[in-house]
Amino acid sequence: MSSSQVLLLAHETSDLTSMAEPLERAGLFVDCISDVGRLSSIPVEQFPDVLVLEWQMISPLDAPRVFTPYKALKTGILAILAPQDLAAYDFTQSADDFMVAPISAAELLVRLRQLLWKTRGIDNQQALRRGDLVIDKDRYEVRLEGRRVFLTFKEYQLLELLASNPGRVYTRETLLSQVWGYDYFGGTRTVDVHIRRLRSKIEDADNTFIETVRNVGYRFRPES
Repeated sequence: MSSSQVLLLAHETSDLTSMAEPLERAGLFVDCISDVGRLSSIPVEQFPDVLVLEWQMISPLDAPRVFTPYKALKTGILAILAPQDLAAYDFTQSADDFMVAPISAAELLVRLRQLLWKTRGIDNQQALRRGDLVIDKDRYEVRLEGRRVFLTFKEYQLLELLASNPGRVYTRETLLSQVWGYDYFGGTRTVDVHIRRLRSKIEDADNTFIETVRNVGYRFRPES
């Protein structure tokens, strides 16, 4: 579950907000917002895998409209109810599961794992995490600082190979044979072109992942 993105919608001083730190220690990407209006302004490519929210922050009349885009993209929705909410809670109002406060980090993690399995059919354990970069080997997805990065399949294959062995230097010939195959007749310049495109998508002034080893090839920057 280590590459999954979780969005917490909660009051700034609530118990749910305090769950962010233990969830991050468990390997999740966690964002917190306290404004319901922001849910409708999040770009589709940044939708979380699971939305956890304090149920009292959503009007019952607004719930179906607010949640429809998230449900369409298989975002799991977990509602946190106060004990007094139980009598009036309508399970048809788009939440996939609920918990009753006070909540524990241990139970919340189990609930999140269950939701990921139900909504996406995965138990996402096959992920590489390199700083702010996460490579989800189950879904062939890449996220940088929680944002989805869209790569071609060859770019993804190159990144996964390099990131699986940080510090190991790969010659252009080795990358060509392992990613394109021995039957590929293109030259090693193909590798350089794809590495350049890959860098343009995952690197910026704050993130440098792939290093050029002069006259040899490339390596994924080892963790310090």
